[in-house]
Amino acid sequence: MARHGECAEISILQRKIPDLGEVATPDAFLGMMRSRGYIAKQRPLALPEGSAVEVDVAELSLSLIFVTSELCSVFPEHQ
Repeated sequence: MARHGECAEISILQRKIPDLGEVATPDAFLGMMRSRGYIAKQRPLALPEGSAVEVDVAELSLSLIFVTSELCSVFPEHQ
């Protein structure tokens, strides 16, 4: 999810991480950040409409919520 709750593709992170590459899952993003020496923390979020994972990388000022496409479809005005 992007700022203000709208859904966005993971590729939007290339503004802060130019060499992002192909990242399709929260686990892949966490692994990449950790392999680059960043402290990346995750916290699963329990939601009735779908699954989500909060990911924080304080050194890059990133606080992200990875959600499934099903969850984004619940709020179509934010897509």
